[in-house]
Amino acid sequence: MNLLGMWLWRLLPGNPVVVRIVQNGSRRARHLWIRMGYLGALIVLVFVGIVALGGVGGQQSLASLAKSGQWVFALVAYGQVILICLIAPLFMAGAIAAEQSGKTFSILLTTPLSNVQIVLGSLVGRLFFVLALLASGLPVFAILQIFGGVRIAAVFVCFAVAALSAILVGSVAITLAVLRIGGRKAVFIFVIAIAAYLVGGYVADHALRPWLAVAPGTTTWLTPLHPILVLESSLRQDYAPPPLEIIAGRHPAVQFYLGSPFSAFAAITSLGSLALFLWGAIRVRAVGQRAEGGGSDGWLVRKLRLWRGGDRVRPSRLVWANPIAWREAQTRGNKASGILARWGFVLLAVAAGAANLVLYHRGILAPADFASVLEVLLSIEVAVVVLVAVYMSAGSVSREREDGSLDLLLTTPITPRFYVWGKLRGLVSFLTLLLAAPIITLAMVSIYTLVGQALHWKQVVVARALPSAGGTPAAGGPAAGNFPLLLPEAPILLALMLVPFVAACVAVGMTQSVRAKGVLGAVLRSWPLAVYLLFMAAVGYRAAESWWLAGTVINALSPATGPLMIINPWERVEGFATEPGPGRFILLFSTAVAGCGYGFFVYSVFTTMVAGFDHTVRRISGAAG
Repeated sequence: MNLLGMWLWRLLPGNPVVVRIVQNGSRRARHLWIRMGYLGALIVLVFVGIVALGGVGGQQSLASLAKSGQWVFALVAYGQVILICLIAPLFMAGAIAAEQSGKTFSILLTTPLSNVQIVLGSLVGRLFFVLALLASGLPVFAILQIFGGVRIAAVFVCFAVAALSAILVGSVAITLAVLRIGGRKAVFIFVIAIAAYLVGGYVADHALRPWLAVAPGTTTWLTPLHPILVLESSLRQDYAPPPLEIIAGRHPAVQFYLGSPFSAFAAITSLGSLALFLWGAIRVRAVGQRAEGGGSDGWLVRKLRLWRGGDRVRPSRLVWANPIAWREAQTRGNKASGILARWGFVLLAVAAGAANLVLYHRGILAPADFASVLEVLLSIEVAVVVLVAVYMSAGSVSREREDGSLDLLLTTPITPRFYVWGKLRGLVSFLTLLLAAPIITLAMVSIYTLVGQALHWKQVVVARALPSAGGTPAAGGPAAGNFPLLLPEAPILLALMLVPFVAACVAVGMTQSVRAKGVLGAVLRSWPLAVYLLFMAAVGYRAAESWWLAGTVINALSPATGPLMIINPWERVEGFATEPGPGRFILLFSTAVAGCGYGFFVYSVFTTMVAGFDHTVRRISGAAG
């Protein structure tokens, strides 16, 4: 073998980092269960898609089967890309964080391995498991070919978009890990940003079309930058690139960018991944130097300490009856960056909601555009709150196990019930500020509607389409009715639905945090919650339009479709427009049922966690020892 062949062999196939990560990870049952769970999620999406379309019976024609196959394929393809974008950073988080948590990263830098081998080995070794997840879903897409109506090229495009997204996400996670010395918190924030980008970018592309000056049914400048939009441009005929005669006079780069969204997406993600990889390879040695030098306070902190005489004087604070709950609620995110992030999120959300309301009041936004922007805002805010709840709760116990503080707490008179309840209550209290963002956003519109009704403003009365039994406007009958802009009780309904659900997310994350040895393992164990959200979103998308009471309850159980139903129940709830009085009662009853259901779920998880807390902690401590 020549020198070039030896170099290529040591760079990737024979890279010790790749061999170690793949061999060790392939022996773990956890990775097997993750692949099985991922495949099960895709199968569930296929089943839900078939059920939502009325099933596949012998009376259906080949054309209807082909149409059903197209819709189910699109649903599974979107679900695959979303799952990959959320799971890939969690696999990548351990690429360098695991080396540092085990105190082996400094040793790795003293080996003959080059910077490229270290970073590329960490990237490819973790990316192997993500690509294995993609490969496990190939039989599901092969089965969908039985329905017909799906081109083979669309299957390859779907897998290519998912793979390119995984590579880009993994490259960003690796770079964050290199720059942040482990990057655990950076990766968690990155996952939250990905979810917000997927939701906000998709809805913004459709809601901002009047300002983007594009023809109906064509892609926009945002399309090549968003994996879901790229997938949509390849699967849907009514969302296609603009004709060549429209972009013929522009720069060749612009023609390539607008005329071929998939090729532009592939080029952007490939070049971006390469640039991030090279930057990480250049900076990887600086991580070891900073780790050896130890952490140090910033210059501003040192100046403040000198100005105050070097003493850290803090006034006494009143601690709650449960100190565990007080610590989780008051001491988390008490740094300047955490406080700025929390309050910045709330202020930005409230400002965006107020701006949307002002533009609508002045007539700049039409009612449909106002509702679309409001849906975007609520979707992003709810997604951020849910992800923060899951990832914070997943590290609530395992982080204390890693730093050794859990062993100290267990030597005190604190009982498991006292400890677990304190964690649960404290985390929910900490998330109260974030929960206020979507509730305040909806409360502003509700107050505006009440004031407008008292002052007889015409803006608070909106003409809405009256859906028939199938969820479409009735043909030949009245096409619209005049209804309020928003229900006055909408913020209360959202709080009844959202607060218990966030508590349930915290309970699920805490359960996995108790059972996992580390933070990353706890987060990986919590990812099936995303499958539940996708499942409930797919089921509730059409359930409320078809089922009178059960569909409303199903939508209330899902944070993805519940806020949309609360914003516009006239068009999303069957029979609500014709009988708004009973419909409002059904809406309140459904949200109350959802809140009570999640409350019962939290209580059952809490009692189960308390009953097995001592046994689980001792078992994991013994295994770690």
